[in-house]
Amino acid sequence: MVLERADQVIPAYMRAFRNATQVLYNLLRKTSRVFGVRSWKLDGREPQHILAICLSHLGDLVLLTPLFANLRLRYPQAHIGIVCKSAVADIPGNHPAVDEVITYEARWILRPTSPRAGFLDTVKLIRELRARSYDLLVVCYDHPMDRILGFCTGIHTQVCLDEEKAAQPKTVVDGTHLRHRVEHAFDLLRALEVPIVDTVPSIGLPAADVVWADEWLREQGLIGKTILGVHPGAGGPEQRWPADRFARVAEHLAGKFDCKVVVTGSPVDAVAVQGFVESVRTIVVQAPVTLTVGKLCALIRRFALLLCNDCGPMHIAAALRVPVVVVFRAGKPQLWAPCPADPRHVAVTSPDARIESITVEQVVAAIAGNPHLVRELSGESSLVLKSPE
Repeated sequence: MVLERADQVIPAYMRAFRNATQVLYNLLRKTSRVFGVRSWKLDGREPQHILAICLSHLGDLVLLTPLFANLRLRYPQAHIGIVCKSAVADIPGNHPAVDEVITYEARWILRPTSPRAGFLDTVKLIRELRARSYDLLVVCYDHPMDRILGFCTGIHTQVCLDEEKAAQPKTVVDGTHLRHRVEHAFDLLRALEVPIVDTVPSIGLPAADVVWADEWLREQGLIGKTILGVHPGAGGPEQRWPADRFARVAEHLAGKFDCKVVVTGSPVDAVAVQGFVESVRTIVVQAPVTLTVGKLCALIRRFALLLCNDCGPMHIAAALRVPVVVVFRAGKPQLWAPCPADPRHVAVTSPDARIESITVEQVVAAIAGNPHLVRELSGESSLVLKSPE
């Protein structure tokens, strides 16, 4: 294997790590009874204590909420616990279907600069889970380390998707074999033989977070105003549209619809947020960078529109029925489009897989071409937006 660029080192390392853990997983599965695993399906039993390992990022957790909701509908008396990283714990923690959240900073899904669990932390987690009375484990994602962690819990009945079956296309979308990511939750429910009744992502909003959001907006003089939310950050640089272009679109929308602009972002989005604030030529209010996910959800709920990249807040907005204007790289909407579908949503896709290829004029034209969104923002039956100068 020859690495020609420095940015190839980490992806190559991750592939090698995944391959090694896959080999270990295959060996462990053959000796699963040693770890206490007795069954790979429910066999008609009614679980009383369910644990789901959901070690992934914000958008994934939002799209996994139909799993929580349908498990609760099928097993209304069961205790449902979730293992996830602390940064996204508010998604399952605030969901009405979930009873308990256990946080774990899995090394294999975090950025290199993030605090990560050490060996002793992992041992402590395994001991804690083994001491409990869970009788069903659902491993939500196909990373071998998630499955190895599941083995170590000793939970007798474990359900996970076979990696090949999970990747197998079942629904053709726009002539391709890509399925929306929310289908992953449905696949897990089918493997559990749980009826799929609730098909859309959902967000729980604690009263304290709603009160905080309303009070913060009141302090900024934004109560009763039409609020345009802007989230210029994203998980990777290839997913980030230039901040100055977000600024041009925000200026245009603010002028046309008399919107007040609020920009959101976590500390890892600091460069994108700063670039937006320095570029925008209208009044902008910056939300606190230390917001919990719960408070971010409560704030997004008050937006009339969220302008963003392909990112976790996009999925939060869609789940809260807030219209979204999202800038994608080529091919991404088929996997990660706002869910549930809404005629007010606008997705602008790059023609060549380079997000920088999308122009401000393209985004403005896409908004102007969506009468549902225009009507939502203006109250008029139709309105033609002119491209910014």
